[in-house]
Amino acid sequence: MEPATSTLLIVIIIGLLVPVLTVTSLIHKPMFELRYDQDGSPWQQYWGESYGPELKQRLLTPVFGKLEAQGAIGDLIVDVGSGASPATQLLETKSGRKRICVDIAAKNVGLKAELRIRLDAEKVGDIRALSFRKALLRVCAFLEVNPKTEAETERADTIVFSDMLNYVDFRKVLGGFVRYLKAGGRMIVLNFPDRGNQSLFSDKGLKDNRELYAFLEERGFEIEHKAFPERPRHETSEAEELIVLVAKKRVQA
Repeated sequence: MEPATSTLLIVIIIGLLVPVLTVTSLIHKPMFELRYDQDGSPWQQYWGESYGPELKQRLLTPVFGKLEAQGAIGDLIVDVGSGASPATQLLETKSGRKRICVDIAAKNVGLKAELRIRLDAEKVGDIRALSFRKALLRVCAFLEVNPKTEAETERADTIVFSDMLNYVDFRKVLGGFVRYLKAGGRMIVLNFPDRGNQSLFSDKGLKDNRELYAFLEERGFEIEHKAFPERPRHETSEAEELIVLVAKKRVQA
């Protein structure tokens, strides 16, 4: 075959293949590509499109700032559902302050002042679950606590739950974590009942903010602050709006 003829034949074949490959790639292209956080965790695998950190920063910065000014944040902070961009990174770094970030997609990483733990939040307190027992041992090592000799469990000064109560049995998760919150400590909640990947929402997730109020009252919490920064001007219902809430665990008389 003449060289010119061969070249022409190759060009024709490529011309026929390119449209076919393009169509094939479109047919098989996923709805979204897995994106990885800087620590290598596949957040997309769990939650689909990532939550942007900007909203958390805008809404929680003034809350954190006010509590810091009052000396109310404390030294041990737990960030539940911390995600790829933990909201508690907004807090000041202080001598003696430690932060524990808990997320189902976190990569187990321990630094001097920060511990990241991979854990399904619904497993908290379930001593039968191997994942919880491992997480508990890592926390004890991080805090330099001997679980065999030190019975005190109420150690956290502040626990933050942001953009995650839709996905879990919120009563089980809140009830499990508040066992580790000191009397006088604070729970900070940022949640929007309808926001997120609804196909992953739990049947027992938080669907109405009034359920949260009732739970907190039952558990002996005092609501110190609640705001609805995205609520339409003439909307009066608090049920399904984006809420930012601070609640204090009462000191037992």
